[in-house]
Amino acid sequence: MKKWLVIVLIIAGIRCDGFSDQVFRTLFIGEGNACYRTFNKTHEFGCQANRENENGLIVRIDKQEDFKNLDSCWNSFYPKYSGKYWALLPVNLIRRDTISQLKSSKCLSGIVLYNSGESIHPGDESTAASHDAECPNAASDYYLQDKNEEYCERKINSRGAITRDGLMKIDWRIQMVFIDNSTDLEIIEKCYSMFNKPKEDGSSGYPYCGMSFRLANMAAGNSEICYRRGKNDAKLFQMNIDSGDAPQLCGAMHSDNIFAFPTPIPTSPTNETIITSKYMMVTARMDSFGMIPEISVGEVSVLTSIISVLAAARSMGTQIEKWQKASNTSNRNVFFAFFNGESLDYIGSGAAAYQMENGKFPQMIRSDRTHIHPIRPNELDYILEVQQIGVAKGRKYYVHVDGERYQQNKTQTDRVIDRIERGLRSHAFDLEKPSGSGDRVPPASWHSFAKADAHVQSVLLAPYGKEYEYQRVNSILDKNEWTEDEREKAIQEIEAVSTAILAAAADYVGVETDEVVAKVDKKLITTIFDCLITSNFWFDCDFMQKLDGGRYHKLFNSYGFNQKSTYISMESHTAFPTVLHWLTIFALGSDKETLNVKSEKSCSHLGQFQAFQMYTYTWQPNPYTGNFSCLKSAIVKKVMVSPAVDSQTPEEEMNTRYSTWMESVYIIESVNLYLMEDASFEYTMILIAVISALLSIFAVGRCSETTFIVDEGEPAAEGGEPL
Repeated sequence: MKKWLVIVLIIAGIRCDGFSDQVFRTLFIGEGNACYRTFNKTHEFGCQANRENENGLIVRIDKQEDFKNLDSCWNSFYPKYSGKYWALLPVNLIRRDTISQLKSSKCLSGIVLYNSGESIHPGDESTAASHDAECPNAASDYYLQDKNEEYCERKINSRGAITRDGLMKIDWRIQMVFIDNSTDLEIIEKCYSMFNKPKEDGSSGYPYCGMSFRLANMAAGNSEICYRRGKNDAKLFQMNIDSGDAPQLCGAMHSDNIFAFPTPIPTSPTNETIITSKYMMVTARMDSFGMIPEISVGEVSVLTSIISVLAAARSMGTQIEKWQKASNTSNRNVFFAFFNGESLDYIGSGAAAYQMENGKFPQMIRSDRTHIHPIRPNELDYILEVQQIGVAKGRKYYVHVDGERYQQNKTQTDRVIDRIERGLRSHAFDLEKPSGSGDRVPPASWHSFAKADAHVQSVLLAPYGKEYEYQRVNSILDKNEWTEDEREKAIQEIEAVSTAILAAAADYVGVETDEVVAKVDKKLITTIFDCLITSNFWFDCDFMQKLDGGRYHKLFNSYGFNQKSTYISMESHTAFPTVLHWLTIFALGSDKETLNVKSEKSCSHLGQFQAFQMYTYTWQPNPYTGNFSCLKSAIVKKVMVSPAVDSQTPEEEMNTRYSTWMESVYIIESVNLYLMEDASFEYTMILIAVISALLSIFAVGRCSETTFIVDEGEPAAEGGEPL
């Protein structure tokens, strides 16, 4: 009986694991490099790991023809393998004619996305590759909520959209990971080539190279469920007894928005209720997304338009006395707004409109402090927005207005449009003007404010008419290879649009538009274009390195902190808001009144513990010289959360006209590469182990003490005699 017990214990203790558990390479995957769960009010989207999609044999899809192997589950190449696959796939093969195969495949665990290295130029029309919908932000469209249109009536992105609702609104059954590290990609490719690549006759055999990856989301369902779980009374039941903390399962998408006031109006107890002014808001969105949200540079979707606005702001900042004098006389002002989250149902502008309605924009007001005077929706005359600059077909631009509101204030609006046209024509660009009362505004920040006020007018300047010309709006592939001619034309467009912004703004506030006021700095435009667009990272150029001055630190192992990304995210782990904030301070900040301030500590004290809180003081270097100075500016950087999903919003003020996008908190693991052996190999190893154990027991059982060599002195020592 004892012998059989020994046998059982020995066999149970033997590790009979095959090669499938022998990981030979681990690749670190940072936050933002993989697909995860996102939510709106009614649905969940994105990816979730489960037992069916974690492991798989690595295969390649290098060209269109390779998708036929996906349809057959690669049976002709791996006839003895019955598991699932991880497919290496270049991003440019995500197309209209391939997306359905990826969605419906039953043999994929996931896809490993990477940039193919093929050059894509801004005017390339060969591939529809927008990851956004045919009707971007259709659910938040002013005309839909005003019951003037049906859902997605104007398919403005029909040329570029891969799917009707966009790739971010797909609930995938597979996982996705994006590999941007060339060394990691080479390791995966080498593993495939050594073990999985079929021979010339098409055959292959064990062992194979396998891959495992897991991203586990903490939340599921929709944003309504997520919102309820985020409330304090719900967190009480989730609290960790040891730490006292309630785990966050999901949260609203939010990040910094930037508002700059060249000529701010102060508040005070005596004038807070009587001052009224009119405003032109000049705006550009600062966010984009891809099918893996963070992988989104947004060159044309975001960056070129922002450069146009920054150049106009810089020109205004160098002549600020003239603008201040004109604003004081006309009681009209211009301010700049960079909204974040606009590609996801207008998160930033929706929150700003809500705050305006409640008297909290741009700052919370305290009676014992002087702030920038609150702006109300009815004080906005115009929202001048620019989009998709740098990719015009020929030299033609379009201005988009709301037809009904245009007819109500045609004379003044025509004057603004006329100044825009003059600015464009000074650089040999043409402008197509509004056609009539039936005009509708394309997706733009104006939609948020149109719901809050019946008179605010859109003046949207863009290089498209009824449909987007650029076919990669909000896409991983919104990253171009610019030839010298394409780069020069884009810079010319940015210069022309920036001049048009200045011309319209100057006429609105009553500034005499002489050559000095209307001139923009083309050299600065060229420099920022090369830094933000052609450089690999925001701080790779000399201009941005000097502007940084050692202030930027990569605090997180996230894609947005280590690569160029314009996605809004939930935790603000992206560098771009910081980059844009510093550039805006450079454009509008001044050290004329702070020349005697010689340290960062002294500079920061200027804005602290004072009753006058209208200005901020920033210790920042000059991007041309690298020398630090204390810059005074009326620039507000604030995190904006959609009122519909903000846990701080009172229940009675909740309004579903705002964005409901949220994200799940997730746990991301590394990619593991391992060797896969045939199941028969596993059984063979178990059999060998069992036989070895039995032979060992049989051999040991036949032994006695005389079988072993014993030191003759041991018995004497046991008897107490010395050795």
